[in-house]
Amino acid sequence: MHELAFGIEKSGLPFIWVVRKPPLDEEPFAEDMTPTEFEERVSKQGMVLRGSAPQLRILAHSSVGGFLTHCGWSSVIESLGLGKPLILFPGGNADFGLMHWKKVGFEIERNDVDGSFKSDLVAACIKRVMVDREGEQLRANALAIKEIFGNVK
Repeated sequence: MHELAFGIEKSGLPFIWVVRKPPLDEEPFAEDMTPTEFEERVSKQGMVLRGSAPQLRILAHSSVGGFLTHCGWSSVIESLGLGKPLILFPGGNADFGLMHWKKVGFEIERNDVDGSFKSDLVAACIKRVMVDREGEQLRANALAIKEIFGNVK
């Protein structure tokens, strides 16, 4: 969680980060799920919401330019249905090669052996998808695929 937080911070981009308690965790929210003083440092850059949030309402806002997702299928469909490109952070054995193939998202690189990742790679991936020139095609493709995922008729 700390590497992810540092990466979001290092991106320098505005954000809303929803932090949820793991489903099998019986403990109350641990404030140390995010780095010490993280929320104070990023208070002008973004916000951390604990628990649940109106995901579709947030994604639908015109100021949202992308979605860092754990790759739950509902979240992927909601994001693409609104034309938002994906920053892919799959858990477990999720295989989201289709998102790469369709070029609507980019996966945060992880160590093949232990699944670890570095905050610098998180920041680079966020910037690549959201603002860098090389992400222009991802953003255009996500907007184009909106017609497929957003068609609820």
